[in-house]
Amino acid sequence: VYALDVGTRTIAGIVMEPLADGYRILAAKVAEQEPGAMQDGQIHDIKMVAKTISLITDELEQDLGRIPKQVAVAAAGRTLKTMVGSASLQVSPLEPIDEHTVQALEMQAVTAARAYLTSAVQDSSASSQGNWVSTDIFVGYSPITYYLDSEPITSLTGHRGTTIGADVLVTFLPRIVIDSLSASLAAADLEMGSLTLEPIAAIKAAIPPSMRRLRLALVDVGAGTSDIALTSNGTIIAYGMVAVAGDEITEALCQHYLLDFQQGEELKRQFQRNERLSVTNVLGQKITPQPREVAQVMMPAVKTLATAISEECLRLGGSSPQAVICIGGGSLTPFFAETLAQYLKLPKDLVAVRDRQAIANVEGCEDILSGPDCITPIAIGINGIASTSIFLPITVNGRRVRILGTSTPTVKEALLASGIGIRELRGKPGAALTLTINGELQVIPGSLGKPAVVRMNGEVVDLDTIIEGQADLTIEPAEPGADAAPLLQDIVPLPALTVRFFDRLLTIPPKILRNGAAASPTDGVADRDVIEVTPRNRLRDIVEWLQEQGDIPEHKETSIAVTVNQTPVTWVRKTAWQYTRQGEPALPEDIVRDGDVITAAPAAGSEEP
Repeated sequence: VYALDVGTRTIAGIVMEPLADGYRILAAKVAEQEPGAMQDGQIHDIKMVAKTISLITDELEQDLGRIPKQVAVAAAGRTLKTMVGSASLQVSPLEPIDEHTVQALEMQAVTAARAYLTSAVQDSSASSQGNWVSTDIFVGYSPITYYLDSEPITSLTGHRGTTIGADVLVTFLPRIVIDSLSASLAAADLEMGSLTLEPIAAIKAAIPPSMRRLRLALVDVGAGTSDIALTSNGTIIAYGMVAVAGDEITEALCQHYLLDFQQGEELKRQFQRNERLSVTNVLGQKITPQPREVAQVMMPAVKTLATAISEECLRLGGSSPQAVICIGGGSLTPFFAETLAQYLKLPKDLVAVRDRQAIANVEGCEDILSGPDCITPIAIGINGIASTSIFLPITVNGRRVRILGTSTPTVKEALLASGIGIRELRGKPGAALTLTINGELQVIPGSLGKPAVVRMNGEVVDLDTIIEGQADLTIEPAEPGADAAPLLQDIVPLPALTVRFFDRLLTIPPKILRNGAAASPTDGVADRDVIEVTPRNRLRDIVEWLQEQGDIPEHKETSIAVTVNQTPVTWVRKTAWQYTRQGEPALPEDIVRDGDVITAAPAAGSEEP
C-alpha cells in the first residue's frame, strides 16, 4: 500500500506491505511543503501540494519501481463533526456470527448516524427555504459498544444469538476538506484508495484495544492542527481538534527575532537538539540568542497550545484523562509535555511523547521514520492495508465521485455525494395564483414540473435503486411546470338557470364581477384578482339579462309636449312590460326555478298617447 500523510508543514510518503506477524516499510520519503500550500490542516494551493506529492512519488518509484496509484490518505480533524449511530439486526441462533455480518451491522449504524446529521442540517436550513445539499462527508468510524441479545459484549464474532446491535462513533468532515485532498492527488496522477481521519488511524496503531479500558488521550500535534482522541471503558469515546499547533511557536520566534518561517523553524529545532543557536534575520543579520531568552519567547505560545489542548480534552471527556500519549512533530515543542501535564493537573510522567516504538511489529526505514512524527504515516499505511472498500467509485454526469460503500448504497446517496440535491430532481412547479372568490381566499396552483430522469448504465432507475459495483449515472434535468393561467369558467362555480322564454329555451348565466367590472366566463384572471359571482335566480335578474341581450326593450318613459289653442299640453309615453311565470303574473322579486316558463306583454297604460 502507498500511504501519504499530507501535513501542514511536511508530506510523508511510505510504501509498506503486511507480514505474517506485522508490517514492513519498503521505502519512505519526507518532503517540506511549499510555503503557503497549506494552513491549519487545510489545503490552500492544490498545485503546490500536488507538486510535493509528485516529487515524493517519483522518488519512491525510483527506489521501488512501480508503486500503487491508489493511495491511502487521512484527513486532519479540522472542523470535525461526530455523531453516534446505532443499529440492530436479527440473526439466526443456529449459525455463528461472522465478520461480514458484524461489518454489515456497523455500516448500518454508520448510515443511521449520517441520517441523523442530514436531518439536523435540513432542519437548520428549513427556515431559509433553500435547496439543501449535503456538505459533510463520512471519513471514518469507531465501534463504541456491541450488543448480543441486548447485553453489551466486547466482540460479536463467533457468538450465537437472535439479535445483535452496535453503537458507533462516526466522524464527518466538510466536503471542501476531502475535495481539496482528492484534487491534489488527482493533479499528481494518483487516486484516493482509502480515507480515514488522522486521529482514528493513529489511535488504532498507538493505543491497542487492550489499553482502551483506561481513560487515555492521544494528542497528535502537527504543524497546523492538533488532533485528539479519547478512550475509556474499552472503546474510543470521542474525537476532537484544535487549530493550534507547532507553527504557533515558530511564529512567536519569527515575530520576536524578525525571522522568516524557515529560519524560525531552524531556531526551534536547534533549541530542541541543544545545539548552538545561530540564525539569520530578514535584514541579513546573524543572531545568536541565548537559550534562556529563546525559552522565554516560546513559553507564551507553548502555554496557548497546552491550554487549547487541555480545554478540548476536558470538554470531550468531562474530566482529565489518566494519561496522555503525545505524537506528531509538534509534540517535540520544548516544555510542551510538562506544560500540558500542569494544565490537566497530571504528574509530569503521565504525559509522554512517544516515538516509533509506540507501534509494535513494524520494521524497515528506521533511519527515515523514527520520531513521534512517523506515527501518523505508518498508522495511515496500516489502515490502508486493513481497510475494506469504504468508498465506492462511481460516475455522475461524467464526474467521478465516491460514496460510502455500505451494504446497500443507493442512487440517492450517489447524487447527494455528487452535490445534487433531492429537490433539484423534481421539476419546479409553475407559479400559483392567489384569488379572492366570493370573499374567500383561494390558491390556484401551477402545473407540476416534469421530474428528472436518472439512468444507471443507460437504464432508467429510481432513487432507491441499489448500486452494485462501479456505476455510470446520468441525469436528464427536470423541467419546470407551467404557471397557472386559467379562465374564469375553469375555476369559478357558475350556477346557470334554464328557463323557457315564450318558445325559446334559454340558459341564464350568473352575474360575474372581476375587480368590480363585469366579466364573462371566458375571461382570464391575474394574481390578486377579486371575483364575485351572483346567481340570477330572481325575475328582476333575468329581465336585466334579457335586456342586455336585446330580447326585450328596457322600461322607459318619454314625454311629448304640444300647444293646443295656446295652452301647453304634455302626454307621457310609457314603455312597460308585464311578466308572467307559469302563466301567473310575477313580481320582480319572485324566485325563478329551472324549467319555468316566462312571458312578457305590454303593461296597461303603455300605449301611445
